[in-house]
Parts: sequence; C-alpha cells; structure tokens
Amino acid sequence: MYKHARWLRKGNILKKDPAIYPKVERLIRFAAAYGHDKANLELRELIERGQAISATPVTESVNLVEDLVRRNIPGGYFDMGRYLLNGYGVKRDPEAGMNYIRKAADLGNPEAQYWIGVKLSPINKAPDIAAQMMLCAGEQGHKVAAQQVGVDFQTDGDYKKAVYALQLGVKAGSDLAAGFLEGGFNCEDPRNRLHYMALTADAERSRRYKEISYFLGMYEYLNPSVPELDDIVPLPPAKLPPWNGKFKWLEEHNANVPPPIPSETRIAEMAKAKGLDPATGRPLAWGNMR
Repeated sequence: MYKHARWLRKGNILKKDPAIYPKVERLIRFAAAYGHDKANLELRELIERGQAISATPVTESVNLVEDLVRRNIPGGYFDMGRYLLNGYGVKRDPEAGMNYIRKAADLGNPEAQYWIGVKLSPINKAPDIAAQMMLCAGEQGHKVAAQQVGVDFQTDGDYKKAVYALQLGVKAGSDLAAGFLEGGFNCEDPRNRLHYMALTADAERSRRYKEISYFLGMYEYLNPSVPELDDIVPLPPAKLPPWNGKFKWLEEHNANVPPPIPSETRIAEMAKAKGLDPATGRPLAWGNMR
C-alpha cells in the first residue's frame, strides 16, 4: 500500500491534482497504522502540507512520532527532538530536544547525523566529529551529507576520502557530486583547487559522470538514485565495465507499473482490525470528515 501511494504521489508532483490527495492519504494511513515507519513520516508530511485531513493535526503528528519512539525507531527520536526544539505540539525544551537528536544519531539515523554534522562543522566547534557524522549519514544514502563532506575532504586535501564520499553521493542521487567527479577525472593539475583530487585523467570515466549528473539533474524533483553506480563507473583501480547508457531507476520510472495493492475485501478487514474507515483510512471515531 505504501509503494502504491508513493507511485500515486510521484505521478502527481507536477500535476498537483487535488483528487489524488485522498487516494494517497488513504493508503498511507493504512500503511502507517500497520507500523510502516516511512508511511508514518509521509502521513505527517501530508498533514503539514494540507494534503491529508486530520481532526487534530498537531496532536496526531505528535502521536505518530511517539509511536515511533515507543518502538525505538531512530527517526522517531530525531523528529521528537525537532518538535521539542521548536515547541511543536509539545512544551519547548531545547536540552531534551538535543538529547533526542543525539540518541537518533547514535542509533544510526542519517538525518540526525547530518543535522549534528552541520552544527559541529564550524572550525571553532568540532569539524572532525562533524565529518565523521556526515560520512556515516552519506553511507546510509543521505546525498547532501555525502556531497558536502566529500567537498570538505577535497578542500582539505584528503582526496581519497573525498572521492569515496562523492561516489556515495552519486549513488544516492546527487548530481553535484557527479559533477565534481566528472571534473576530478578530467584534471591532473594540483593548482586547479576546484577539480583536483589526485586522480589519473580518464576521459571515459569523466564522460560517464557527466551523463549521470545530467540524468540526476533532469529528474531531481523525483529523487532519483543510481544504486548500480559501481557497475557503471567503479572507482579505480577497478576497470570500467561496458555500459549501455541506461539507468535502472529511469527504466522503472518509464515503465510506470503501479505496485499492487490488497483487494477491497482485504482492505475492509484491515480497516476493521484497526478501527479505520475503509474508504478514507481515517479513524472511525472522527466521523465523516471531508
């Protein structure tokens, strides 16, 4: 149900058809009610954007986060930390908020790791710890963290780490990281501080990164990624394999196959078990809200 909701939502990013919002909300609510962590996050996003109806928007968002915390989900600690820092639905408590965010980072939440990395990155704070945090986030698919720490490593002359981090960024969907590697494989002059990464010039590698950067930039609004990057342009000393110029993400996007969802009979059973309206996914206790 979550995957189908995501499919509907992606197809409506440019159209912004209001008729699609209730369909997305319905499926997301069912997925969240059955413990899908990403659906929990997306439901809160829908509520905050006015794309989902809620009897008590702020209270419902807090309840959803508290459910994640009860289940020890790292992202729940991060979001509760943000709520406490801002006083959103809870009493403002910066110290408690920071503790929640640190807990999330310790549990491996990439958003929390990136958040702490940004806070600690100034030279008068703890830039080394910041780099560690951002690299950990990048290794879990946080493209901005990977891209940012990669550029920081390159600026500091730690080229091996820079290339590694930027490669992570490309896999996660950073067109900017791909652009940096395109330049890196096209530069052997140490005086070129923008592009130099102590790499041997390789025209074909540079060309492939250029194509990847273009692809990721074109579809940025859909959050594309290149998880198969090492099969397209692995880092040296690995040799370049043949490549047909295709991307798995783009092939799946163009195929546009809707993920399957349960039958209406099964959805009615799921709704009854959780006290939900099968037509909307909202709690029956709310009545007929429109």
